[in-house]
Amino acid sequence: MAEIYPFPKTAEEQGAERQLTEAMHALNAAIKHAAQCGFAIELRPGTWPFTTYTRTPVPYIDFTARLPGRQKPPEFVEI
Repeated sequence: MAEIYPFPKTAEEQGAERQLTEAMHALNAAIKHAAQCGFAIELRPGTWPFTTYTRTPVPYIDFTARLPGRQKPPEFVEI
């Protein structure tokens, strides 16, 4: 059976991989620090369904960090 050798990554692909790895490390560190400071963290995965550079939806993560007890209560307005 023949061995399969993957093609080496281009400089652009290596740069994108490095940038994504650094961004994930920074995001994880920020979430950990916010949680240690008492923030309530909410993560919501999503996708960008319409992109011009790929056929498949591109995943992303949206998140919020709120301090418990410091949120402004929702205002109800009568119509």
